[in-house]
Amino acid sequence: MLDQNGKKLFNYSNMVVDDSELNLLLKERVEEDNTYLISVVPSFRGKGEEDNAKWDNVLMFFILDKTDYSEHDRDSFLNIFVNTQAKAQAFIDKLLEDKQNNQSLFCGFLNWLQEDSISVDPVWKKMDCNGWLIEINLETSL
Repeated sequence: MLDQNGKKLFNYSNMVVDDSELNLLLKERVEEDNTYLISVVPSFRGKGEEDNAKWDNVLMFFILDKTDYSEHDRDSFLNIFVNTQAKAQAFIDKLLEDKQNNQSLFCGFLNWLQEDSISVDPVWKKMDCNGWLIEINLETSL
């Protein structure tokens, strides 16, 4: 993904299975790799009734910057969240645009996106990384 100036939003991307793998991956990263887009293997929860059973697929995406705290005062530290929030917003906007245009990978999986399920939460000092966690839900048939 590119920003309005044609610059890459994410310089590093990967997928992890769980939090322990995420921690190992983040430990290896350096500030020069900022900003990271890391997805987590989806989790699935059944919902509904016998005649209308569905899967609630939970997808998680971390948008993070590695941080050397000695280089930041309070304002510049908070600016990390401002910068990564703009990237999180661009990521969400892209998901919604692709859903609307039916242009997502894997046969239009974003058609199942439950827009009211989108949540964005701050991530603070996770293996010296700061930014945002985006969660979305896709509702699919069993």
